[in-house]
Amino acid sequence: MVKLDGRVRGSTLNTDAAFVESQEGREGLHKVEAAFRQLGYPLQYRKIKNMGWYPLCLRVLSLSIIRDVLRLGEGGVREMGDVAPKFSFLVRIGMNSVGLPTIVLKNIPVYWRAHYSVGDMAVSEVNEQDGFLTVRLAHFKIHPILCQYFEGYFRRLMQFSFTDDVVDCTETKCVFKGDDVHEYRISWK
Repeated sequence: MVKLDGRVRGSTLNTDAAFVESQEGREGLHKVEAAFRQLGYPLQYRKIKNMGWYPLCLRVLSLSIIRDVLRLGEGGVREMGDVAPKFSFLVRIGMNSVGLPTIVLKNIPVYWRAHYSVGDMAVSEVNEQDGFLTVRLAHFKIHPILCQYFEGYFRRLMQFSFTDDVVDCTETKCVFKGDDVHEYRISWK
């Protein structure tokens, strides 16, 4: 198994399981768990505790195995990220307000640290007039599959705030392309 420093909350893994079941039912989840067993790691999603801490490599493996078993392309990984916040009651309630929820923006570093033990996330620019904000993720060179996933995830988080607008998210800087941070531009119209 690949060794990656850091830990992740079980809730992130459980959103993966919820995505698989929403697409392929319990049979799909059994296929994903069988792929884990073939790699020598008998992961059972049902035993994962939402607030428990798990090795970050499980997060990468979970996304990679789901991508392969469900035959998702790059767009499919973004879709998985886009759907994930829908499975979280707390995320929907916390983001369900009209316009930029200032308190949420201020708490992004805390929200990040509650889910990942590594990396530093902050809002670097907010431009309500032109309809965009920029989020930076530093000290997080884990795996490119997370870049695709986060594009969908951040898009959906902001979509909860701008229910009548079209929201888009694009990674504009990436550590896997030589930049010093990941940077995501989230825009709405």
